[in-house]
Amino acid sequence: MLFHQLTISYECLSSIGNSLELESMMAEIIITFSRKTGAVTGSYFKNYEESIPLINIGKKIPFSLLEKNININKEYYIFHEADKQVVVLPFKTSYAVFIYKGKQEVVRKLASMLGNFQHKINLSISACEGVKNLEELNEGLEQRVQKSIEKIHNNEKVLIAQSKQAIMGEMIEMIAHQWRQPITTIGMIANNILFDIALDEFETHEISDELNKVNLQVSYLSKTIDDFRDFFKESKEKQSIVIQEVFDGTLAIIEKHLLKQDIEIIIDNKVKNLKFMTFQNELIQVFLNILGNAKDAFENKRIENKKIIIKAKQEKNILSITISDNAGGIKVGVIERIFEPYFSTKKKKNGTGLGLYMSMIIMSEHLGGDIKVKNIDSGAEFEILIPLEGDRDD
Repeated sequence: MLFHQLTISYECLSSIGNSLELESMMAEIIITFSRKTGAVTGSYFKNYEESIPLINIGKKIPFSLLEKNININKEYYIFHEADKQVVVLPFKTSYAVFIYKGKQEVVRKLASMLGNFQHKINLSISACEGVKNLEELNEGLEQRVQKSIEKIHNNEKVLIAQSKQAIMGEMIEMIAHQWRQPITTIGMIANNILFDIALDEFETHEISDELNKVNLQVSYLSKTIDDFRDFFKESKEKQSIVIQEVFDGTLAIIEKHLLKQDIEIIIDNKVKNLKFMTFQNELIQVFLNILGNAKDAFENKRIENKKIIIKAKQEKNILSITISDNAGGIKVGVIERIFEPYFSTKKKKNGTGLGLYMSMIIMSEHLGGDIKVKNIDSGAEFEILIPLEGDRDD
């Protein structure tokens, strides 16, 4: 008899805590306790206000604790109802019910045995609830992280737009400079025609040549506007390009402005036929930011033979582009912070401190590459690294 009770006790004990999912764990406990102790029915109620069990094994016999005074610190209760004896095992926030049709003394011993498991069941329930809370916390954390990522991406888009707007003033100056000569030429042609008409020396056959000259100048003006307009278009999808297209697109915007300040641009492109996928306009923005900083570095310095040298080469699966100048380099204390947001040494020129920061964001977050800077013998050198996985050299 004692051996039989020990066997029942061991098997009931072994059923506790085998799962960290509450319903699954309690189902195993209710099934094992009911079968091993000979209960007519076994039920588990999720809280003391519930009248419908979460788990029910055996016959469905209605029972409720709503009108009964229960102390959760007590190991078990026995209620006598008609020919049935109801054993209640109270837990911290829930309870289990087992109904028997047997002798009171036998049921009391079973109840006492099951009551001994109260503490372990409470611990197992707490573990299940802890895991559930952790899962809910993780799910909530994932949602918050996703929202934060979306917010960061949205902020990056705003900063990219701000960065473009920050150089818009300089670009307007560039446009004005590039337009000045063709507009002057058109004005001179028009004045010459009017002067010939006034002197009655106008020859009809000459008008075709003069108008062709006007058309050439107008085409140049139109192309200039197209170059700037293309730059401000948002790159929605990656394009297959060669790096020379980026050089050409950049120089179409800024070259004349650099030449105006007697800055020579030297391009050493060793990968002219290398095709790769990228956001072309964003890469052009990176180049414009770097070239703009190089241009500013030459200001107020008496440097002969001002040069900006652009080199492109392939190193295994990396496209390496360096942009160097001979403007004297970047000061210690500045070079370490040069990619920080809103850090600028050009406050008097309304510098926003966004250009190089956004260049870093574009390279690392949008193009999957990197950007570095260092001082060399005569100036500063920026290096742009672009991965070439899946690209090819035609």
